[in-house]
Amino acid sequence: MTEQEDIPPIPDFDLGRTKWAIRRGVARTAVTAAVILLVGVLLLNLGAQWIQRRGDREERMVNVLGTALEVANPGYRIYPVTCCDATAFSLSFAVRFTPLRAGGDASNYFSGGAVFTVSQNQFGRVEWPPPGFVRETPLFTALDSVGTDAPPSKADTRRILDRLPESMSALAVVDFAKPLGESEFSAFVRRHPTVLPETAIYDGRIGGTPIGWRLDTPLPNAPQGDAPELAPGELPGNGLAGFRHWVGSLRDHDAVNLDKLGLGLKLLRKSAADGLAYAYVTRHNRVGDLRALIDDPLVRAVRVADVAYDLTTPN
Repeated sequence: MTEQEDIPPIPDFDLGRTKWAIRRGVARTAVTAAVILLVGVLLLNLGAQWIQRRGDREERMVNVLGTALEVANPGYRIYPVTCCDATAFSLSFAVRFTPLRAGGDASNYFSGGAVFTVSQNQFGRVEWPPPGFVRETPLFTALDSVGTDAPPSKADTRRILDRLPESMSALAVVDFAKPLGESEFSAFVRRHPTVLPETAIYDGRIGGTPIGWRLDTPLPNAPQGDAPELAPGELPGNGLAGFRHWVGSLRDHDAVNLDKLGLGLKLLRKSAADGLAYAYVTRHNRVGDLRALIDDPLVRAVRVADVAYDLTTPN
């Protein structure tokens, strides 16, 4: 057998098969590249979301921003709706804002008001307020007057209350003539046990965002269960203590976000350290009960923000 006989013959060139092979190779390469790109984007997105949720970031965001919203907006009841939604570029939660009104039951707040989203970007910065958020309510007007001699005067307040039935529920701001320390505040409430405070105002600035602390705000990591029953005129033990605990949990880098909400970190720390109540918001009382406060020398003014008939009790 010769050497030429060992060499296999060269097949005839098939243009159609060649084109098909090229197309198949290009398609396979494109599919492989697309899959790699998709997997890469998915991994990057999951990795970014993991970074957004890392550690206690979700819990701390709600504790800092959610509580700060309550502190900066004592004219609203604020309830969490959903938590937390993470994307590659943000971490957010939704809250329901409902303006405080006279009387009513707390369960009604879950069906009223408006829902807003609080979002912070990948750098931990938050934007506020969102479109549609309104602060111009009668209660905020009353809170803006704390520490001033803005009308109505005590005499005008008495005339206003005298025109109203005693059994009507009232929402009001009790403005102190001078700031009260914790023991003085407790003594005042014991003297007027029918006009209990719902939110204490620990800020004496005029025209700034009021610093309000709901006295029934639970302490973080506190055991769950029914709140202890309070004696007439007794303040919840987690009032000023809870405010100081929350302020103590704030870090220096929270200052930027707190400024967005109208709360200065230095002011919060000073207010918590001083522990002085300049006023309080009261809601679960009657018009007749407010009249007893007018003559108290510790009261500068009683500013009525809303009244309503109590249809839940027969008398």
